[in-house]
Order: sequence, then structure tokens, then C-alpha cells
Amino acid sequence: MGKTVRRKRKKTLFQRFEPVFYLAPAFLFLGVFVYYPFAKTVSESFFLLDSMGKVKEFIGFENYISVLHNSSFVKSIFNSLKFTVFTVPFSVGLAFCLAMIAAKKRKTSPVYETLFSLPMAMSTSVSAMIFELMFSPTLGIINALSGSNIKWLNDKDTALWVLIIIQVWMNLGYNFLFILSAVRGIDADKLEAADVEGANVFQKATKVVLPLVSPTVFFLLCNSLAKMIMMSGLSLILTKGGPLGSTETMISWMYKQASENSNYNTAYASAVIAFGITMIATIITFIYEKKGVNYDN
Repeated sequence: MGKTVRRKRKKTLFQRFEPVFYLAPAFLFLGVFVYYPFAKTVSESFFLLDSMGKVKEFIGFENYISVLHNSSFVKSIFNSLKFTVFTVPFSVGLAFCLAMIAAKKRKTSPVYETLFSLPMAMSTSVSAMIFELMFSPTLGIINALSGSNIKWLNDKDTALWVLIIIQVWMNLGYNFLFILSAVRGIDADKLEAADVEGANVFQKATKVVLPLVSPTVFFLLCNSLAKMIMMSGLSLILTKGGPLGSTETMISWMYKQASENSNYNTAYASAVIAFGITMIATIITFIYEKKGVNYDN
């Protein structure tokens, strides 16, 4: 009897810690490849480093002061915020509109669902090459249709807007699939009740559908917000941060400082600042969660 009780206790104890064993590999991966590098970046941002990244001496906040007094980095902050402010709402909003169009299943649904989702299947480099050709001053279809001769990616007034357009297109497929799934999961009775009340398409979309899919939209907004603030791929591939720093983002600036200039002092400090801005933006988003997100569906 005593042995049976002990076995039961041992089994219960194992069951209690069983999830820990399953999650341990994930935590180990995050610890080695995410948390440790981040902690090291934060700690070494307070030290003077040589060109090999070795610590020389403690200098406190001097790296941060130097970075924040650097006009090119300050400009990259504004570029990142501008890029985010226009990319996130447009990509999610357009995906919502397309999901409303595709909500009702038809014979042709697989065709346009595939077309709308296509951007998700393409890598950043492939998408960049396609749009670089489209916006080419001599061979591009944009100039051919408009009859203009604008050097879209070489003009400081238009280059960032081109990157915004490309990123909106790249985000479209991912956002579309999530919102489409949420829209199709809405109880048909609620939509029929809106029709009975005489709601038009716009009223149904904004007053009925949007509140019901708001948790999904909120998730996409948070996810896109962090990614867009940390964007660097398009800038590095298409414009190298130019012309005249008009497309330089915080992460592309940091990358150049570390890889091209071997200036780890400013690279580490700028990385921490970029993370801080992302965290502040995310916290602000969560503050407004209760006002705009409806979980009582």
C-alpha cells in the first residue's frame, strides 16, 4: 500500500513538471540565441569597444549620447516611424477590405485567394527585384504607364514612399489569410441580423464585422508594428539607405555601423534604442487594447 502511494506521488510530481520538460528546449533556444545576445548587447553598450568588439573600459551613457547627437541616426528614427505609420494601417486595412470581398465562398474563391496570398510566398529579395524593375526609370512599367521619367528609388522625395508601397504589398498575403479566416468564422445569424436592420455594406463592415474580428486585427497590428519599426531588408537591398539617407532606418544604420565601420559602440547603443522605441510603441498599443478590441463575441 505504501509503495503504491509513493508511486502515485512520484507520478503526480512528474505530471506537475511535465510541461517544463517539453518547454525546456524552446527556453534553451531562446536563452542562447535571443536573451543572452540581447543582454550582452545591453551590457556592452555601456563600455568602450575596439574594432574587434572587445571591451576596453566602462564609459556609462557616452555611447548613447554620441548616437543621439548623430544627425544621420536621428533621421533614421524618423524614417522608421514614418515607414511604420504608413505601412501598418494600410497593409492591415487593405487586407481587411480584400477579406470582405473574398468572405463569401464562390467557385472562383481558390483563384483570388491564391492571388491575394501570393506576396506571402515571396522572399524580401525576390519582391525587391520585381519592384525595382517596375520602378526602373527606363524599363519600368510605372513610368511607361504614367509617361514620366522619375527616378523613383534615386530621388530622396520618392524613395521611401516606394519602399512603403512594396512593404504594404509584402504584408498583404499574411494579413489577408488571418483576417479572412476570422471573417469566415463569424456567426451567419449576426450578419443576417444586420441585413434585416437594413445595414449597407460599409455599415456591416465597420459596425458588425470589424468589432467581431478586432482580436485578429489587433494581433496583426502588434505583429506588424514591431516588424516595421525594425525593418531593414528593403532599405539595404534597394537603396543602401540612400539617397542622402532618405531611406535609412534604425536597423540598417546599426547594421552599417557594425558590419561596414566596425563601430560596435554606436551599433550596440542604437540597437538598444531601437528596441526601446519598439517596446514603447507596443505598450501604447496595448494601452488602447481595451477600448478597441472586443473579446466578447
